[in-house]
Amino acid sequence: MVAFTRVPFVSGAGAEALAELRVGHVPAPTGDAPITLLARVPSDECGCPEELWRIEGFDLLFHFEADGRSEVFIFAGDWEQETTLEARSLDDLRAKAFQWFADIMDTADAN
Repeated sequence: MVAFTRVPFVSGAGAEALAELRVGHVPAPTGDAPITLLARVPSDECGCPEELWRIEGFDLLFHFEADGRSEVFIFAGDWEQETTLEARSLDDLRAKAFQWFADIMDTADAN
């Protein structure tokens, strides 16, 4: 078994789904989601698709370019990080951006 080390979260819809899926205890809804889509909008500069996510207090913004070279930014108060990722679609960019974020957080946890 792997230890659960995060703060538990259950949405109202999550509690309903767990009630149908679980045999035992169903946790009550709690607090804020650890990952939230804050915005999906066209860029105010060029009209390209952008998404803004909040992941455990960090804001992750990605800007999808038609040629596939897309920018991704992490904002955390006075600290920020950015990179360029190659992506076939907005869905592909989202997956790669989340992986990039996880890799940075894993590195930070190791230090």
